[in-house]
Amino acid sequence: MTVVTDQILADYWRMHPVEGTHAGVHDFDSVAPDLSPDGLDERRAWREGARSMLESTVEADLDHRVLLAEMVRLTIVDDEWQWPRRAPQLYLEQALNGLQYLLARPPAASASEAILARVDAIPRLLLEARRNLRGDLVPPEFVEIALVGSAGAQRFLAELPVATESARQAVADFEQFLQVDLEARGSFALGRDAFERLLHEVHAVPLSADEVFDHGRELAQQLLAQLGPSWRSEVESLKRDHPTREALLETYATEALRAREFVERRGLVEIPPGESFEVRPTAPFLRATMPLGHFDRTPPFSPSDNLGVLYITPVDPQLSDARQAELLEAHCFTAVRAICLHETFPGHHVQLWHAKLRGTPVRRQFPSPLFTEGWALYCEELMEEAGYYDSPALRVWRLKNALWRAVRLMVDVGLHCRGLRLEDAAQPLIELGGLEPNTARGEALRYTSSPTQPGSYMLGRDRIVELRRLAERRPGFVLAEFHRKLLGFSSISPALIPESEF
Repeated sequence: MTVVTDQILADYWRMHPVEGTHAGVHDFDSVAPDLSPDGLDERRAWREGARSMLESTVEADLDHRVLLAEMVRLTIVDDEWQWPRRAPQLYLEQALNGLQYLLARPPAASASEAILARVDAIPRLLLEARRNLRGDLVPPEFVEIALVGSAGAQRFLAELPVATESARQAVADFEQFLQVDLEARGSFALGRDAFERLLHEVHAVPLSADEVFDHGRELAQQLLAQLGPSWRSEVESLKRDHPTREALLETYATEALRAREFVERRGLVEIPPGESFEVRPTAPFLRATMPLGHFDRTPPFSPSDNLGVLYITPVDPQLSDARQAELLEAHCFTAVRAICLHETFPGHHVQLWHAKLRGTPVRRQFPSPLFTEGWALYCEELMEEAGYYDSPALRVWRLKNALWRAVRLMVDVGLHCRGLRLEDAAQPLIELGGLEPNTARGEALRYTSSPTQPGSYMLGRDRIVELRRLAERRPGFVLAEFHRKLLGFSSISPALIPESEF
């Protein structure tokens, strides 16, 4: 199985060089993906061959299951949903992420050459997009996403000294194509059958789409009861206490350190030696689509790069006063504390560091969002249980965030299986999830392009809690040891973890 695994990974990185760079595999840093019809045909043939080989293999361990799940996912998304013909954002993301991953973590010997090669590839990538995209498949919502990405790309390239005029012009021409030439009239909905196959065959979740929806509704009702009738006014009051625009990144760095010290002092989760962590400003081209920020793991295949980065989007002083105030309220001190333990200690940063040190190559390359997001959501509850929440405000915020994740289950199913429109999808996020209207619409827009990912937080958390309850029944249960054993499975879907292990 090892020979088969190695070959599948090598072929994946060759055909997905941007993902390889992000993972710390630098063999193809000077290459941009081939998204021409021939390139897409090669990918399809590779998927079909790998899937056939895996399905015929008698030996079936967890790595085999993860690889097969990834082949199924790629088949559903790329072949059935026809992602390369439906999603203009794909091409912009490949072009710009291919540069950003090199700029953020350059391999010292070849970074300059690789950056220039990928800049030169931008016109080709965007020409391939114009040839592949079909107006009868592309939904207007995806055009909206791509136009935001195009504006960010133009700002990014304008500030990049090595960017060529042909690269900048290619992005401008692509934006013109999206606005004028592409008559987008497709649907973003994945469909019930494919959605449920993602649940069953990729995530190993034995629920129907309707059962996921009902689960989200029941959780939302339970959480609303815990929050009480005045929670919205409490949240609005907390939002008014926030850092200044200038102190935003420093506030996150200080809070991450505070969370780390608490985790170490209480011995909740082992923080393996050698890791490092920073807070940085979000790259300019990503700020429009990531108005708050995002986390970037340490590259799982780079032994010399141990850095995890929490990217926080600075508040642009050129925005209107009202929008600046809205963004700063989203970064209120209570939110910062909740975000840091989810993203850093003991959340994503710690979990993904364990995954890097202890995971097999397959699990490092193909992490399950049910584990990564489920673990981070579980950590919000863990830190409350351990006594980190030293004010009632943090419990209210934690319950509000859990409510938001429960509502995601309903919205995810609604968008992809029940004909829910984008504008209608924002309403439950506002009314039940407590999100601001702009944020709610942006969230719903993101969900249109990521079926089952929005629900992965709560579905993953539920399974982790279920495994912990099993472990607690055994004599001599030690919480830190449970966490160590759980994290040793790397980022595999927790639904695949055998209950006998606990």
